[in-house]
Amino acid sequence: MKRGRIIGIAILILAGIVLYAFAWKSSEKETKATKNRESVTISWFVAKEGYSKDWNPQKNVTDAKILEKTGVNLEITSGDLTELDALMATDNLPDLITVEADAPERAVLENTGMVEPLEPLFAQYAPDVNIPDSMKEWYRNENGNWYSIASYYYGPERVSEEFGGYLGGVHNNNYVRGDLLEKTGVSWQELKTKEGVLKALRAAKKMTYQGESIIPYSGWYTQNIAEQFGMQIEDANGNFLSMYRQPEWLEALLFGNQLYREGLMLPEEFTESINQRMTQVQMGKIFFCTGYSNVKDAGNYLSNRDAEAYIEYAGHIRGDAGNPPNLESVSSGGWTTTMISKDAKNVDRIVEFIAYMTSEEGTLDAAPNIGARTYDIIDGQCVMKEDVAAEFNENYAAAAEKYYLNLEFFVDWTIVQKYQPPEDRINYLEQYKGCTIYDSKAADAAVVIDGNRAMSEMKKTIDAYYAKAEVEILISNSAEECIKKYEETIAEMDRLGLRQLEAFEKERYQKAKERLP
Repeated sequence: MKRGRIIGIAILILAGIVLYAFAWKSSEKETKATKNRESVTISWFVAKEGYSKDWNPQKNVTDAKILEKTGVNLEITSGDLTELDALMATDNLPDLITVEADAPERAVLENTGMVEPLEPLFAQYAPDVNIPDSMKEWYRNENGNWYSIASYYYGPERVSEEFGGYLGGVHNNNYVRGDLLEKTGVSWQELKTKEGVLKALRAAKKMTYQGESIIPYSGWYTQNIAEQFGMQIEDANGNFLSMYRQPEWLEALLFGNQLYREGLMLPEEFTESINQRMTQVQMGKIFFCTGYSNVKDAGNYLSNRDAEAYIEYAGHIRGDAGNPPNLESVSSGGWTTTMISKDAKNVDRIVEFIAYMTSEEGTLDAAPNIGARTYDIIDGQCVMKEDVAAEFNENYAAAAEKYYLNLEFFVDWTIVQKYQPPEDRINYLEQYKGCTIYDSKAADAAVVIDGNRAMSEMKKTIDAYYAKAEVEILISNSAEECIKKYEETIAEMDRLGLRQLEAFEKERYQKAKERLP
Protein backbone atom coordinates (compact mmCIF):
# COMPACT_ATOMS: atom_id res chain seq x y z
CA MET A 1 0.00 0.00 0.00
CA LYS A 2 2.75 2.31 1.06
CA ARG A 3 4.81 1.37 -2.01
CA GLY A 4 1.83 1.95 -4.33
CA ARG A 5 1.23 5.35 -2.78
CA ILE A 6 4.93 6.29 -3.33
CA ILE A 7 4.77 5.14 -6.96
CA GLY A 8 1.57 7.17 -7.46
CA ILE A 9 3.15 10.30 -6.01
CA ALA A 10 6.24 9.75 -8.16
CA ILE A 11 4.08 9.47 -11.27
CA LEU A 12 2.25 12.71 -10.37
CA ILE A 13 5.55 14.53 -9.80
CA LEU A 14 6.97 13.21 -13.05
CA ALA A 15 3.82 14.25 -14.91
CA GLY A 16 4.07 17.68 -13.36
CA ILE A 17 7.70 18.01 -14.41
CA VAL A 18 6.84 16.93 -17.94
CA LEU A 19 3.90 19.37 -18.11
CA TYR A 20 6.03 22.20 -16.67
CA ALA A 21 8.84 21.45 -19.09
CA PHE A 22 6.38 21.37 -21.97
CA ALA A 23 4.78 24.62 -20.87
CA TRP A 24 8.18 26.25 -20.37
CA LYS A 25 9.34 25.08 -23.77
CA SER A 26 6.10 26.34 -25.35
CA SER A 27 6.42 29.67 -23.57
CA GLU A 28 10.07 29.97 -24.56
CA LYS A 29 9.16 29.09 -28.11
CA GLU A 30 6.33 31.66 -28.13
CA THR A 31 8.58 34.35 -26.62
CA LYS A 32 11.28 33.69 -29.19
CA ALA A 33 8.68 33.70 -31.96
CA THR A 34 7.33 37.03 -30.73
CA LYS A 35 10.80 38.53 -30.50
CA ASN A 36 12.06 37.10 -33.74
CA ARG A 37 9.00 37.25 -35.92
CA GLU A 38 9.70 38.93 -39.21
CA SER A 39 8.95 42.62 -39.53
CA VAL A 40 6.21 43.68 -41.90
CA THR A 41 5.78 46.84 -43.93
CA ILE A 42 2.58 48.85 -43.67
CA SER A 43 1.69 51.13 -46.57
CA TRP A 44 0.13 54.44 -45.55
CA PHE A 45 -1.26 57.39 -47.51
CA VAL A 46 -1.60 60.73 -45.73
CA ALA A 47 -3.94 63.13 -47.53
CA LYS A 48 -2.29 66.23 -46.17
CA GLU A 49 -0.66 68.52 -48.67
CA GLY A 50 2.86 69.51 -47.68
CA TYR A 51 3.28 66.66 -45.18
CA SER A 52 6.22 64.31 -45.52
CA LYS A 53 7.77 61.64 -43.33
CA ASP A 54 10.98 59.78 -44.10
CA TRP A 55 10.89 56.49 -42.20
CA ASN A 56 14.48 55.77 -41.21
CA PRO A 57 15.08 53.54 -38.14
CA GLN A 58 18.82 53.71 -38.81
CA LYS A 59 18.90 57.47 -38.15
CA ASN A 60 15.77 58.31 -36.16
CA VAL A 61 15.61 57.03 -32.58
CA THR A 62 11.80 56.98 -32.41
CA ASP A 63 11.45 55.17 -35.73
CA ALA A 64 13.86 52.56 -34.38
CA LYS A 65 11.93 52.12 -31.14
CA ILE A 66 8.60 51.68 -32.94
CA LEU A 67 10.17 49.04 -35.18
CA GLU A 68 11.58 47.31 -32.12
CA LYS A 69 8.27 47.40 -30.22
CA THR A 70 5.91 46.50 -33.06
CA GLY A 71 7.96 44.83 -35.76
CA VAL A 72 6.46 47.29 -38.22
CA ASN A 73 8.13 49.34 -40.92
CA LEU A 74 6.20 52.20 -42.50
CA GLU A 75 6.00 53.09 -46.17
CA ILE A 76 4.42 56.55 -46.09
CA THR A 77 3.35 58.62 -49.07
CA SER A 78 1.39 61.84 -49.01
CA GLY A 79 -0.53 64.13 -51.29
CA ASP A 80 -3.71 66.10 -51.61
CA LEU A 81 -7.30 64.86 -51.71
CA THR A 82 -7.20 64.64 -55.50
CA GLU A 83 -4.51 61.98 -55.24
CA LEU A 84 -6.56 60.13 -52.63
CA ASP A 85 -9.60 60.31 -54.91
CA ALA A 86 -7.53 58.63 -57.62
CA LEU A 87 -6.52 55.82 -55.26
CA MET A 88 -10.15 55.33 -54.30
CA ALA A 89 -11.36 55.34 -57.90
CA THR A 90 -8.82 52.72 -58.96
CA ASP A 91 -9.39 50.54 -55.88
CA ASN A 92 -5.71 50.93 -55.04
CA LEU A 93 -5.82 52.02 -51.42
CA PRO A 94 -2.87 51.36 -49.10
CA ASP A 95 -3.17 49.64 -45.72
CA LEU A 96 -3.78 52.87 -43.78
CA ILE A 97 -5.43 56.09 -44.93
CA THR A 98 -5.27 59.39 -43.07
CA VAL A 99 -7.43 62.39 -43.95
CA GLU A 100 -8.40 65.62 -42.25
CA ALA A 101 -11.32 64.92 -39.91
CA ASP A 102 -13.62 67.16 -41.94
CA ALA A 103 -12.64 65.82 -45.37
CA PRO A 104 -15.68 64.53 -47.33
CA GLU A 105 -13.57 61.56 -48.43
CA ARG A 106 -13.83 60.18 -44.90
CA ALA A 107 -17.58 59.70 -45.24
CA VAL A 108 -17.17 58.21 -48.72
CA LEU A 109 -14.58 55.70 -47.48
CA GLU A 110 -16.83 54.68 -44.59
CA ASN A 111 -20.11 54.54 -46.51
CA THR A 112 -18.83 52.56 -49.49
CA GLY A 113 -17.18 49.78 -47.51
CA MET A 114 -13.63 50.76 -48.51
CA VAL A 115 -12.44 50.69 -44.89
CA GLU A 116 -12.79 48.18 -42.07
CA PRO A 117 -15.04 48.53 -39.01
CA LEU A 118 -12.59 48.78 -36.13
CA GLU A 119 -14.37 47.32 -33.13
CA PRO A 120 -14.28 43.68 -34.35
CA LEU A 121 -10.57 44.04 -35.19
CA PHE A 122 -9.63 45.46 -31.81
CA ALA A 123 -11.77 42.86 -30.03
CA GLN A 124 -9.81 40.14 -31.79
CA TYR A 125 -6.26 41.49 -31.83
CA ALA A 126 -6.00 44.26 -29.20
CA PRO A 127 -8.93 44.17 -26.77
CA ASP A 128 -7.19 46.54 -24.33
CA VAL A 129 -6.50 49.26 -26.90
CA ASN A 130 -6.23 52.69 -25.24
CA ILE A 131 -8.85 54.66 -27.20
CA PRO A 132 -11.61 56.66 -25.43
CA ASP A 133 -15.13 55.29 -25.82
CA SER A 134 -16.43 58.80 -26.48
CA MET A 135 -14.25 58.99 -29.61
CA LYS A 136 -15.89 55.85 -30.93
CA GLU A 137 -19.34 57.33 -30.32
CA TRP A 138 -18.53 60.75 -31.80
CA TYR A 139 -17.23 59.11 -34.97
CA ARG A 140 -19.76 56.27 -35.12
CA ASN A 141 -21.28 56.01 -38.59
CA GLU A 142 -25.05 56.00 -39.03
CA ASN A 143 -24.72 52.34 -40.01
CA GLY A 144 -23.60 51.61 -36.45
CA ASN A 145 -19.92 50.98 -37.17
CA TRP A 146 -16.87 52.88 -36.00
CA TYR A 147 -14.13 53.32 -38.62
CA SER A 148 -12.04 56.39 -37.77
CA ILE A 149 -9.33 56.99 -35.16
CA ALA A 150 -8.82 60.69 -34.54
CA SER A 151 -5.62 62.49 -33.60
CA TYR A 152 -5.76 65.10 -30.85
CA TYR A 153 -9.25 64.09 -29.74
CA TYR A 154 -10.41 65.51 -26.39
CA GLY A 155 -13.06 63.40 -24.62
CA PRO A 156 -14.69 63.87 -21.21
CA GLU A 157 -12.97 60.74 -19.88
CA ARG A 158 -9.64 62.51 -20.11
CA VAL A 159 -10.54 66.19 -19.97
CA SER A 160 -10.85 65.97 -16.22
CA GLU A 161 -8.90 66.69 -13.08
CA GLU A 162 -8.75 62.97 -12.32
CA PHE A 163 -7.05 62.05 -15.61
CA GLY A 164 -5.13 65.29 -16.07
CA GLY A 165 -6.32 66.59 -19.43
CA TYR A 166 -7.82 69.99 -20.16
CA LEU A 167 -9.12 72.00 -23.10
CA GLY A 168 -7.10 74.91 -24.37
CA GLY A 169 -7.32 77.60 -27.03
CA VAL A 170 -3.71 76.90 -27.85
CA HIS A 171 -3.95 78.03 -31.49
CA ASN A 172 -5.41 81.43 -30.71
CA ASN A 173 -2.59 83.08 -28.80
CA ASN A 174 -0.29 85.99 -29.51
CA TYR A 175 3.50 85.73 -29.36
CA VAL A 176 6.14 88.43 -29.27
CA ARG A 177 9.91 88.78 -29.53
CA GLY A 178 10.47 89.31 -25.82
CA ASP A 179 13.98 90.64 -26.27
CA LEU A 180 12.72 93.33 -28.68
CA LEU A 181 9.66 94.17 -26.59
CA GLU A 182 11.99 95.36 -23.85
CA LYS A 183 13.27 98.02 -26.26
CA THR A 184 9.80 99.37 -27.13
CA GLY A 185 8.94 100.60 -23.65
CA VAL A 186 5.64 98.71 -23.81
CA SER A 187 4.74 96.40 -20.91
CA TRP A 188 3.39 92.86 -21.21
CA GLN A 189 0.13 94.04 -19.66
CA GLU A 190 -0.31 96.70 -22.37
CA LEU A 191 -0.27 93.96 -25.04
CA LYS A 192 -3.76 93.01 -23.84
CA THR A 193 -5.14 96.22 -25.36
CA LYS A 194 -5.34 97.40 -28.96
CA GLU A 195 -3.66 100.64 -28.03
CA GLY A 196 -0.75 98.86 -26.36
CA VAL A 197 -0.26 96.50 -29.31
CA LEU A 198 -0.30 99.39 -31.77
CA LYS A 199 2.26 101.27 -29.67
CA ALA A 200 4.58 98.25 -29.61
CA LEU A 201 4.17 97.54 -33.35
CA ARG A 202 4.92 101.15 -34.27
CA ALA A 203 8.14 100.96 -32.28
CA ALA A 204 9.06 97.60 -33.83
CA LYS A 205 8.53 99.02 -37.32
CA LYS A 206 11.62 101.19 -36.79
CA MET A 207 13.79 98.27 -35.67
CA THR A 208 16.19 96.00 -37.51
CA TYR A 209 17.53 92.58 -36.57
CA GLN A 210 20.83 91.34 -37.96
CA GLY A 211 20.70 94.06 -40.60
CA GLU A 212 17.14 93.39 -41.80
CA SER A 213 13.93 95.30 -41.14
CA ILE A 214 11.55 93.81 -38.60
CA ILE A 215 8.04 92.78 -39.71
CA PRO A 216 5.86 94.29 -36.96
CA TYR A 217 2.85 91.93 -37.23
CA SER A 218 2.12 88.61 -38.90
CA GLY A 219 -0.28 85.70 -38.58
CA TRP A 220 -3.55 87.49 -39.35
CA TYR A 221 -6.71 85.38 -39.06
CA THR A 222 -9.91 87.35 -38.55
CA GLN A 223 -11.68 84.70 -36.47
CA ASN A 224 -8.79 84.60 -33.99
CA ILE A 225 -8.86 88.35 -33.43
CA ALA A 226 -12.69 88.47 -33.29
CA GLU A 227 -12.67 85.76 -30.62
CA GLN A 228 -10.00 87.62 -28.68
CA PHE A 229 -12.40 90.57 -28.77
CA GLY A 230 -15.10 88.33 -27.25
CA MET A 231 -17.18 87.11 -30.24
CA GLN A 232 -19.79 84.53 -29.18
CA ILE A 233 -20.59 81.25 -30.90
CA GLU A 234 -24.23 81.08 -29.77
CA ASP A 235 -26.89 83.45 -28.48
CA ALA A 236 -28.54 83.43 -25.05
CA ASN A 237 -30.96 80.73 -26.23
CA GLY A 238 -28.20 78.42 -27.45
CA ASN A 239 -28.70 79.16 -31.16
CA PHE A 240 -25.68 79.11 -33.44
CA LEU A 241 -24.40 82.53 -34.56
CA SER A 242 -22.79 83.23 -37.92
CA MET A 243 -19.42 84.80 -37.26
CA TYR A 244 -19.63 87.10 -40.28
CA ARG A 245 -22.45 89.16 -38.77
CA GLN A 246 -21.03 89.63 -35.27
CA PRO A 247 -19.89 93.13 -34.20
CA GLU A 248 -16.54 91.73 -33.07
CA TRP A 249 -15.95 90.44 -36.61
CA LEU A 250 -16.24 93.94 -38.04
CA GLU A 251 -14.15 95.31 -35.18
CA ALA A 252 -11.43 92.78 -36.02
CA LEU A 253 -11.50 93.78 -39.70
CA LEU A 254 -11.17 97.45 -38.75
CA PHE A 255 -8.20 96.62 -36.52
CA GLY A 256 -6.54 94.64 -39.30
CA ASN A 257 -7.19 97.48 -41.72
CA GLN A 258 -5.49 99.90 -39.34
CA LEU A 259 -2.47 97.60 -39.10
CA TYR A 260 -2.26 97.51 -42.89
CA ARG A 261 -2.73 101.25 -43.41
CA GLU A 262 0.04 102.02 -40.93
CA GLY A 263 2.42 99.54 -42.55
CA LEU A 264 2.40 97.30 -39.47
CA MET A 265 1.05 94.36 -41.49
CA LEU A 266 2.65 93.92 -44.91
CA PRO A 267 0.98 92.98 -48.24
CA GLU A 268 2.85 89.63 -48.20
CA GLU A 269 0.66 88.66 -45.25
CA PHE A 270 -2.11 87.69 -47.68
CA THR A 271 -0.02 85.48 -49.95
CA GLU A 272 2.68 83.74 -47.91
CA SER A 273 2.33 80.18 -46.62
CA ILE A 274 2.58 79.02 -43.02
CA ASN A 275 5.97 77.49 -43.80
CA GLN A 276 7.23 80.81 -45.15
CA ARG A 277 5.98 82.56 -42.01
CA MET A 278 7.60 79.98 -39.74
CA THR A 279 10.89 80.51 -41.58
CA GLN A 280 10.64 84.23 -40.91
CA VAL A 281 10.02 83.52 -37.22
CA GLN A 282 13.08 81.25 -37.19
CA MET A 283 15.15 84.03 -38.74
CA GLY A 284 13.92 86.51 -36.14
CA LYS A 285 12.18 88.80 -38.63
CA ILE A 286 8.71 88.85 -37.00
CA PHE A 287 8.07 90.91 -33.89
CA PHE A 288 4.44 90.03 -33.01
CA CYS A 289 2.59 86.96 -34.32
CA THR A 290 -0.86 85.46 -33.81
CA GLY A 291 -1.42 81.69 -33.93
CA TYR A 292 0.57 78.83 -32.45
CA SER A 293 0.80 77.08 -35.83
CA ASN A 294 2.91 80.01 -37.08
CA VAL A 295 5.37 79.72 -34.21
CA LYS A 296 5.59 76.07 -33.09
CA ASP A 297 9.25 75.03 -32.95
CA ALA A 298 10.35 78.16 -34.81
CA GLY A 299 11.05 80.00 -31.57
CA ASN A 300 13.38 77.19 -30.47
CA TYR A 301 15.27 77.39 -33.75
CA LEU A 302 15.61 81.15 -33.29
CA SER A 303 16.97 80.84 -29.75
CA ASN A 304 19.36 78.14 -30.92
CA ARG A 305 20.75 80.53 -33.53
CA ASP A 306 20.84 83.51 -31.17
CA ALA A 307 20.86 82.97 -27.41
CA GLU A 308 19.70 86.57 -26.85
CA ALA A 309 16.59 86.24 -29.03
CA TYR A 310 13.42 84.60 -27.77
CA ILE A 311 9.71 84.26 -28.55
CA GLU A 312 7.29 84.63 -25.64
CA TYR A 313 3.59 84.11 -25.11
CA ALA A 314 1.83 87.48 -25.27
CA GLY A 315 -1.75 86.69 -24.22
CA HIS A 316 -4.88 88.01 -25.94
CA ILE A 317 -6.08 91.43 -27.05
CA ARG A 318 -9.29 92.88 -25.59
CA GLY A 319 -11.69 94.72 -27.88
CA ASP A 320 -13.41 98.06 -27.39
CA ALA A 321 -16.12 96.56 -25.15
CA GLY A 322 -13.51 95.01 -22.87
CA ASN A 323 -15.27 91.63 -22.97
CA PRO A 324 -13.21 88.58 -22.02
CA PRO A 325 -11.81 86.58 -24.94
CA ASN A 326 -14.11 83.73 -26.00
CA LEU A 327 -11.77 81.23 -27.61
CA GLU A 328 -12.57 78.12 -29.59
CA SER A 329 -10.79 75.17 -28.04
CA VAL A 330 -8.32 73.14 -29.99
CA SER A 331 -10.22 71.03 -32.51
CA SER A 332 -11.48 68.73 -29.78
CA GLY A 333 -13.13 66.34 -32.22
CA GLY A 334 -9.70 65.63 -33.69
CA TRP A 335 -7.47 67.00 -36.42
CA THR A 336 -7.10 63.95 -38.64
CA THR A 337 -8.70 60.54 -38.82
CA THR A 338 -6.96 57.30 -39.76
CA MET A 339 -8.68 54.22 -41.18
CA ILE A 340 -7.72 50.66 -42.14
CA SER A 341 -8.36 49.70 -45.75
CA LYS A 342 -10.62 46.72 -46.40
CA ASP A 343 -7.83 45.21 -48.52
CA ALA A 344 -5.12 45.79 -45.91
CA LYS A 345 -2.58 43.02 -45.48
CA ASN A 346 -1.32 41.90 -42.05
CA VAL A 347 -4.36 43.35 -40.30
CA ASP A 348 -3.36 41.76 -37.00
CA ARG A 349 0.01 43.54 -37.08
CA ILE A 350 -1.61 46.83 -38.10
CA VAL A 351 -3.98 46.64 -35.14
CA GLU A 352 -1.09 45.82 -32.79
CA PHE A 353 0.83 48.79 -34.21
CA ILE A 354 -2.14 51.09 -33.57
CA ALA A 355 -2.49 49.68 -30.07
CA TYR A 356 1.11 50.66 -29.34
CA MET A 357 0.81 54.11 -30.94
CA THR A 358 -2.31 54.89 -28.86
CA SER A 359 -0.76 53.63 -25.62
CA GLU A 360 0.61 56.18 -23.20
CA GLU A 361 4.19 55.16 -24.03
CA GLY A 362 3.56 55.33 -27.77
CA THR A 363 1.84 58.68 -27.42
CA LEU A 364 4.78 60.21 -25.57
CA ASP A 365 7.13 58.81 -28.22
CA ALA A 366 5.10 60.42 -31.02
CA ALA A 367 4.15 63.69 -29.35
CA PRO A 368 5.80 66.89 -30.62
CA ASN A 369 8.80 68.06 -28.60
CA ILE A 370 9.19 64.70 -26.81
CA GLY A 371 10.31 61.63 -28.81
CA ALA A 372 11.49 58.17 -27.78
CA ARG A 373 14.47 57.71 -25.43
CA THR A 374 14.46 61.43 -24.57
CA TYR A 375 12.75 61.31 -21.18
CA ASP A 376 12.31 59.55 -17.87
CA ILE A 377 9.04 59.29 -15.94
CA ILE A 378 9.84 60.68 -12.49
CA ASP A 379 7.05 60.99 -9.91
CA GLY A 380 4.49 60.74 -12.70
CA GLN A 381 6.15 63.47 -14.77
CA CYS A 382 7.82 63.30 -18.17
CA VAL A 383 11.30 64.74 -17.60
CA MET A 384 13.81 65.21 -20.44
CA LYS A 385 17.14 63.50 -19.86
CA GLU A 386 20.04 65.86 -19.22
CA ASP A 387 22.20 64.49 -22.02
CA VAL A 388 19.33 64.82 -24.49
CA ALA A 389 18.65 68.39 -23.34
CA ALA A 390 22.34 69.12 -23.98
CA GLU A 391 21.97 67.80 -27.54
CA PHE A 392 19.04 70.12 -28.20
CA ASN A 393 20.89 73.07 -26.72
CA GLU A 394 23.92 72.37 -28.86
CA ASN A 395 22.07 71.85 -32.16
CA TYR A 396 18.29 71.91 -32.04
CA ALA A 397 17.77 71.01 -35.71
CA ALA A 398 20.06 67.96 -35.53
CA ALA A 399 18.49 66.74 -32.29
CA ALA A 400 14.97 67.20 -33.67
CA GLU A 401 15.89 65.17 -36.74
CA LYS A 402 17.32 62.46 -34.50
CA TYR A 403 14.49 62.15 -31.98
CA TYR A 404 11.21 63.61 -33.28
CA LEU A 405 8.85 61.25 -35.05
CA ASN A 406 6.74 63.69 -37.12
CA LEU A 407 3.90 61.17 -37.10
CA GLU A 408 1.17 62.57 -34.89
CA PHE A 409 -1.87 60.80 -36.33
CA PHE A 410 -2.61 58.78 -33.18
CA VAL A 411 -1.51 61.34 -30.57
CA ASP A 412 -3.88 62.08 -27.69
CA TRP A 413 -2.62 65.32 -26.17
CA THR A 414 -4.47 64.75 -22.89
CA ILE A 415 -1.95 61.95 -22.22
CA VAL A 416 0.88 64.45 -22.66
CA GLN A 417 -0.93 66.82 -20.29
CA LYS A 418 -1.23 63.99 -17.76
CA TYR A 419 2.58 63.70 -17.60
CA GLN A 420 3.28 67.45 -17.49
CA PRO A 421 5.01 68.86 -14.42
CA PRO A 422 2.39 70.55 -12.19
CA GLU A 423 4.03 73.94 -12.69
CA ASP A 424 3.66 73.65 -16.47
CA ARG A 425 -0.04 72.90 -16.06
CA ILE A 426 -0.47 75.85 -13.71
CA ASN A 427 1.42 78.17 -16.04
CA TYR A 428 -0.62 76.99 -19.03
CA LEU A 429 -3.97 77.46 -17.33
CA GLU A 430 -2.83 80.81 -15.99
CA GLN A 431 -2.45 81.99 -19.59
CA TYR A 432 -6.19 81.59 -20.08
CA LYS A 433 -7.25 83.13 -16.81
CA GLY A 434 -10.09 85.52 -17.60
CA CYS A 435 -10.84 83.78 -20.92
CA THR A 436 -13.71 81.50 -21.82
CA ILE A 437 -12.83 78.40 -23.83
CA TYR A 438 -15.67 76.59 -25.59
CA ASP A 439 -15.54 73.00 -26.84
CA SER A 440 -15.21 73.12 -30.62
CA LYS A 441 -17.00 69.87 -31.51
CA ALA A 442 -20.51 71.25 -32.14
CA ALA A 443 -19.25 74.41 -33.85
CA ASP A 444 -16.99 72.40 -36.15
CA ALA A 445 -19.84 70.03 -36.98
CA ALA A 446 -22.07 72.99 -37.85
CA VAL A 447 -19.76 74.53 -40.43
CA VAL A 448 -18.30 71.37 -41.97
CA ILE A 449 -20.98 70.15 -44.33
CA ASP A 450 -21.07 66.63 -45.69
CA GLY A 451 -23.92 64.57 -47.06
CA ASN A 452 -25.71 67.57 -48.63
CA ARG A 453 -24.04 68.39 -51.93
CA ALA A 454 -26.19 71.43 -52.75
CA MET A 455 -25.53 73.08 -49.38
CA SER A 456 -21.87 72.10 -49.49
CA GLU A 457 -21.45 73.74 -52.89
CA MET A 458 -23.26 76.85 -51.68
CA LYS A 459 -20.92 77.09 -48.70
CA LYS A 460 -17.86 76.67 -50.91
CA THR A 461 -19.08 79.48 -53.16
CA ILE A 462 -19.81 81.81 -50.23
CA ASP A 463 -16.54 81.07 -48.43
CA ALA A 464 -14.50 81.51 -51.62
CA TYR A 465 -16.19 84.82 -52.31
CA TYR A 466 -15.59 86.04 -48.78
CA ALA A 467 -11.93 84.97 -48.73
CA LYS A 468 -11.24 87.10 -51.78
CA ALA A 469 -13.39 89.99 -50.57
CA GLU A 470 -11.76 90.04 -47.11
CA VAL A 471 -8.38 90.98 -48.56
CA GLU A 472 -10.00 93.95 -50.29
CA ILE A 473 -11.68 94.94 -47.01
CA LEU A 474 -8.42 94.76 -45.08
CA ILE A 475 -6.47 96.87 -47.58
CA SER A 476 -9.06 99.67 -47.65
CA ASN A 477 -7.73 103.23 -47.71
CA SER A 478 -9.76 104.29 -44.67
CA ALA A 479 -11.91 102.93 -41.86
CA GLU A 480 -15.00 104.31 -43.63
CA GLU A 481 -14.11 102.46 -46.82
CA CYS A 482 -13.45 99.32 -44.78
CA ILE A 483 -16.96 99.42 -43.29
CA LYS A 484 -18.53 100.13 -46.69
CA LYS A 485 -16.75 97.19 -48.32
CA TYR A 486 -17.73 94.92 -45.42
CA GLU A 487 -21.41 95.84 -45.75
CA GLU A 488 -21.31 95.30 -49.53
CA THR A 489 -19.65 91.93 -48.99
CA ILE A 490 -22.34 90.74 -46.56
CA ALA A 491 -25.06 91.89 -48.99
CA GLU A 492 -23.46 89.88 -51.81
CA MET A 493 -23.08 86.85 -49.54
CA ASP A 494 -26.80 87.09 -48.74
CA ARG A 495 -27.50 87.10 -52.46
CA LEU A 496 -25.38 83.93 -52.75
CA GLY A 497 -27.47 82.21 -50.06
CA LEU A 498 -25.83 83.09 -46.73
CA ARG A 499 -29.11 83.27 -44.78
CA GLN A 500 -30.13 79.86 -46.07
CA LEU A 501 -26.73 78.48 -45.13
CA GLU A 502 -26.96 79.99 -41.65
CA ALA A 503 -30.33 78.30 -41.06
CA PHE A 504 -28.81 74.98 -42.14
CA GLU A 505 -25.81 75.46 -39.84
CA LYS A 506 -28.07 76.27 -36.88
CA GLU A 507 -29.88 72.96 -37.41
CA ARG A 508 -26.61 71.03 -37.65
CA TYR A 509 -25.31 72.76 -34.53
CA GLN A 510 -28.30 71.63 -32.46
CA LYS A 511 -28.00 68.05 -33.72
CA ALA A 512 -24.28 68.04 -32.91
CA LYS A 513 -24.96 69.30 -29.39
CA GLU A 514 -27.28 66.33 -28.89
CA ARG A 515 -24.41 64.00 -29.84
CA LEU A 516 -21.88 65.59 -27.53
CA PRO A 517 -20.36 63.00 -25.18
